[in-house]
Amino acid sequence: MLKGLSLDLIPKDVSARTEKLIDKEILAIKETAKKFKFDPVGEEEVVLMETSSGKIILELYENVAPNHCNNFKRLANSGFYDGTLFHRVIKGFMIQGGDILSRDNDPSNDGQGNPGWTVGAEFSSISHGPGILSMARSQNPNSAGSQFFICHEEAKHLDGKYTVFGKVIDNFYVVQRIANAVTEKRMLKRLLKNKIPDGEKTEKWMEFRKQFVKVPNGMNPNDYRVQLSSYVNSDRPLAPIKILKVRVVKKMDIENE
Repeated sequence: MLKGLSLDLIPKDVSARTEKLIDKEILAIKETAKKFKFDPVGEEEVVLMETSSGKIILELYENVAPNHCNNFKRLANSGFYDGTLFHRVIKGFMIQGGDILSRDNDPSNDGQGNPGWTVGAEFSSISHGPGILSMARSQNPNSAGSQFFICHEEAKHLDGKYTVFGKVIDNFYVVQRIANAVTEKRMLKRLLKNKIPDGEKTEKWMEFRKQFVKVPNGMNPNDYRVQLSSYVNSDRPLAPIKILKVRVVKKMDIENE
């Protein structure tokens, strides 16, 4: 077991549970991460990220962004990331995860969570290309907390604005698989038709944003309209993509698996 890997402050089995967490459990996970003891990231360490779509191996740029690397190790090895989701997926751009609020019962707040502290910017000349690990933030350059993203393709417009602190070194195909996941917005585009197809019963269809969509059997059209409205700008995967476990470990530990 890695140094300090005790989750004593977290209610029993919370990190491995699949059901949604309540507020006090989320606070306990944050408190555990805050008090977690660990050694600074070393050159011999890498990130093992296990997701519901496969494993991703990443290296950390501890000499480029030491504070971000150590913050990531604190969160990863304390169990903070376990059970969270990739809540934002944009094909041809990036996949984003690491929000503890993706474990609560309110999907509308995904992307708004933090660990309870921030990390100051550590911008560098490293460009955002495929596989780059970078830290998400708000408009404040010094507002990075726990949310991170992995670039699917080149994103040079982010250079010098977001802190790069690592890169995928193995299993990039998993990133590609996640990036290609059907999101709520992409599903909505598939459902909408410019006109009601010939031979269809018009009463089973409704107009939505100047197009037409078929209402599922047994569903109230108004309720369906509300649901579809939440999909319009949503990059959330239709089927949840879970971050099962993230740990910063020694390279030899992975090589010996």
